[in-house]
Amino acid sequence: MNESTRKTLRAELGAAPPYFLDDLHDAELVDLASALAEARARQSEAVEDAIDKAMRWLPWGLRGTVRKVLLG
Repeated sequence: MNESTRKTLRAELGAAPPYFLDDLHDAELVDLASALAEARARQSEAVEDAIDKAMRWLPWGLRGTVRKVLLG
């Protein structure tokens, strides 16, 4: 695994890549990193969508406060 690929995976995983990933080719590791990034983006969109849908059930005046509590 080259250093660039290792840095990309470390960034996506938030930790050092597991030793068993050393058996994969660099192209496969790049695909894995890309898949992880796409999964995070989809998850983030899904959470935002769920929060938006939940906010519709709250009275208008409480929405901003509740959003701040949930999202910081």
